[in-house]
Amino acid sequence: MELECLENGAPLTDLTFIGVLRKLSKLSVSRCGRPADVKTDHFPAICKTHHKAFTWLKTLSLSNRNFENVSSRPLACLYNLQHLTLRYDYISTVEDGAFQHMSRLKTLNLGHNKISVLGAQHFVGLYRLETLVIEENPLMTIEPQSFVSLRSIKEVTLGVLNFPSPESSEIQLNLTNVFGGIPENLTYLSISSGRRPMTLIIGGNDVPNTTLTLYPHLGIMFHNLTRLENLTLAHCWIHSLEKDLSKDLQSLRVLYLLIDNEFSVSESFFDPLRSLSYLIMVEPRLVCSCDNAWLSDWVKQQRQVQVYLSKAIVCKNEDGIQSLSKYTHAHCFMDLEFLFFVSTSLVLLLFMLVVLLYKLAGEYLLAFFYIARGWVEEAMRRNKRGRYQFDAFVSYCGKDEPWVVEELLPNLEQRGPPFLQLCLHARDFQPGKDIVENITDSLYRSRRTLCLVSRNFLRSNWCSLEMQLATHRLLTERRDILILVFLEKIPSRQLSAHHRLARLVKTRTYIDWPQDPTQREAFWDRLWAKLTPQT
Repeated sequence: MELECLENGAPLTDLTFIGVLRKLSKLSVSRCGRPADVKTDHFPAICKTHHKAFTWLKTLSLSNRNFENVSSRPLACLYNLQHLTLRYDYISTVEDGAFQHMSRLKTLNLGHNKISVLGAQHFVGLYRLETLVIEENPLMTIEPQSFVSLRSIKEVTLGVLNFPSPESSEIQLNLTNVFGGIPENLTYLSISSGRRPMTLIIGGNDVPNTTLTLYPHLGIMFHNLTRLENLTLAHCWIHSLEKDLSKDLQSLRVLYLLIDNEFSVSESFFDPLRSLSYLIMVEPRLVCSCDNAWLSDWVKQQRQVQVYLSKAIVCKNEDGIQSLSKYTHAHCFMDLEFLFFVSTSLVLLLFMLVVLLYKLAGEYLLAFFYIARGWVEEAMRRNKRGRYQFDAFVSYCGKDEPWVVEELLPNLEQRGPPFLQLCLHARDFQPGKDIVENITDSLYRSRRTLCLVSRNFLRSNWCSLEMQLATHRLLTERRDILILVFLEKIPSRQLSAHHRLARLVKTRTYIDWPQDPTQREAFWDRLWAKLTPQT
C-alpha cells in the first residue's frame, strides 16, 4: 500500500499512525508551497518507542519542509527502510550516526538542502547503500573516511563543490581518503567544481599501494572526464592500460605514471589522447611480452608528446628483470628489411620460373593439363556402359571439309549396320565452349581418333594440337586408338619438320587415299572395319 500526503496548511508533525497501517510500504509527505514566514519545523514524530519497529515501511519521502537537523532518534524504528528521500528540507546539519539503524537502506537522497559538511560518522552503518545523492548542497568540507561505510555503493552524486579557497585556485579532492579505498561496485560518480579547476586524487600517503586491479569497473573510471587535463597514477597497482580507460580523455595534457607492479600498455591506449603533451613514466616496469614491444620505438619516434623516463623501460618475466628493447629484439622483431628482401626475391624467382617454364614447355604443360583432366574423366567413365559417345573423332583442316562431307560421312556413317557415329568439330562441338575443352572432351568421348593428314593439316595449329593430344592419349592408354589417313602424297622432307607425325609414320601403319577410283571401295571397307567396335 502507498500513501501520499500533501500539506497545504500547518505541517504534519506526527506520523506515528503508520504503526497501525501494517500494509503500508511507501509513504510520501510533501508541503505545497513554502510561505516566507513559516517557522522551522521539527522532524515528524515517527518512532516514539524504540522497541517497536515499523518493518513494513520500505520507502519514505519527506520533501519541501524545514527540518534543519537530522538525527538518529526519529528514524530508529525504520529497520527495513530501503529508500529515504529528504529533498528541499533546508537541512543544514546531519548528526553522527543519523542513519545507523537503517542497515538495509539502498537509496539516500539529500539533494537541495543546506548541508555544508560531510562528516566521517554521518553515514555509518549504511553498508548496503547503493545510491547517494547530495547534489545542490553548499558542500565546503568532506572529511576523510566520510564514505568508508558505503561498501556497496554504486552511484554517488555530489554536485558542485564550494570548498573555501580563492575563486581562481583549484579544488583538490582525495577520493581514496573519502571512500577509504576504491569501492569495488562504484560505476557512477558526479562531481563538479563549477568554473574552478579541480584535481581528483586516487591514492595518497595514508592509503599507499592503491590496488586498482581489484576494481571490476576500472575501464569506466575516467569516462565522461572530457575536460580532464592532468592525470596522476602514482603508487597504484594496475594490470593494463587499455583504450577503454582513456577513451574520454581527449583534453588530457599531462599523464604521470608511477605504477608499482608490472603492467602492459595497449597500443590503442594513446589514440584518444589527442591533446597529450607530456608523458612522465617513473621507473616503468612492464610485463615481458611482445604486446608491449611497440612502446620502445613509440617513445623514441614521438614528436608531439614529450616523454620523460626516469629510467630506461624494463620488463619482468620468469627470467627476471631485463631491458625491454633487448627483450623485444630477441623475441619479437624480425628484420623487416631482410624479410622484404627475401619475400621480394622469392616472388621474382617464382615469376622468372613461371615465364621460363611457359616459354620452354608451354605447349607441353597445356597438353599435360588437358590430358590429366582426360585421365580423370576416363577413370570416372571406365566402369560405365556406353562410355564412348562417338566411334571416332575426326581431326582435319577446315579446308579439307568438302572431302569430309562428300566422301567420309556417306561412306562411314551411312554404311552398316553397325552404323558409325563420327565426331566433327563443325557439327558436334558445343557452342560457346572453349575450343581446347571441346577438342579434349570430344577426343576422350571417342573410341578412336582419325587424323586426315594433308598439307593444310600440317599448316594448321589446331590440327597440331589435336595430333599432340591424340599421341599423348595413345602413349598413356597403350591401345590402337590412332588412325592416320593421308589424303595426298607429302614429301618426306616436308613431313620431317613435324617430328611427332614423322615418328608415327615410321612406327605405325597408315592408309593412303587412293587416286584411282577403282580402289576406293576397298579403302572404305578397310577403314570402316578398323573403326567398327569389336563385339
